[in-house]
Amino acid sequence: MAASRLELNLVRLLCRCEVMAAEKRDPDEWRLEKYVGALEDMLQALKAQASKPASEVINEYSRKVDFLKGMLQAEKLTSSSEKALANQFLAPGRVPTTARERIPATKTVHLQSRARYTNEMRDELLGTDSAGEPELDVRKRAPCHTHS
Repeated sequence: MAASRLELNLVRLLCRCEVMAAEKRDPDEWRLEKYVGALEDMLQALKAQASKPASEVINEYSRKVDFLKGMLQAEKLTSSSEKALANQFLAPGRVPTTARERIPATKTVHLQSRARYTNEMRDELLGTDSAGEPELDVRKRAPCHTHS
């Protein structure tokens, strides 16, 4: 059975969201959140259609949309350890969204975000900034120059 226009648009937007989720985004970036909201609406409309796809296909779409929603919620948490913990509970898609993917994009995004949160935790614990330079504070003083 041929995919409906709604399903094609859902897959197209889902692919775009997966690409956006994989990229490093500005914290003020609002598009991905709006796109995921549109995906939810499209998914509900797809479920309500008379000629809807097989239930396994709809479940996979739902899994990927839920993953993206969870990822956005995890990004809003304040500490990197909370983000890492929330990331562990996310379930990426099992099936590639397009035929060109060998590994599902959501799985790649999941691994990338896990690595990013792990790096953030390490930086917090070691007191380094993102460039790897130690931050100067009360506990770590700048090297003293001896007067001769």
